[in-house]
Amino acid sequence: MRFIRENIKDRKAAKKGFTLIELMIVTALIGIIASIQVIIISKYMRIHRQEINESREYFYVNEAFMIIENQINNAKYAEISDNRITIKRYDGKGCDYIRKDRDSDIIISYGAVYSPTTNNIFKNAKEFIVEEKGRVLYITIETRKGKVYKRCLGLERGKAKKDLS
Repeated sequence: MRFIRENIKDRKAAKKGFTLIELMIVTALIGIIASIQVIIISKYMRIHRQEINESREYFYVNEAFMIIENQINNAKYAEISDNRITIKRYDGKGCDYIRKDRDSDIIISYGAVYSPTTNNIFKNAKEFIVEEKGRVLYITIETRKGKVYKRCLGLERGKAKKDLS
């Protein structure tokens, strides 16, 4: 009996560190916790990136609407036909055209419909639809991601068609 007591005391006194199994369990737990954190952070980053892209797209579409509205308000006359806005300039130097080109960009062509002198309004538009009903202009822009943005603009003054030529 005395032998057993001494043996138990010796084991308690000799055991001062961690065993290999305990160290492996702690390492596995740290690995599991770290991998869960990496997964959570990567999901958050993906959601954040999507929100940034949606916000940027919304900003660019609104800028396109503001540019189109500014061009129409500063024009002598605006005519809508074939999803194209023809704008007669006040300086009498011809017409400008707001349309969608073959690269799916909404552009302003200066001087002629297919003029080499253009300016981008919006890139990567799937659809650009312009309709006129009375003195109201309805503009629809659909992006390649499928989001549809609509805006209606009032044609403020009654402008004579004879001024277009």
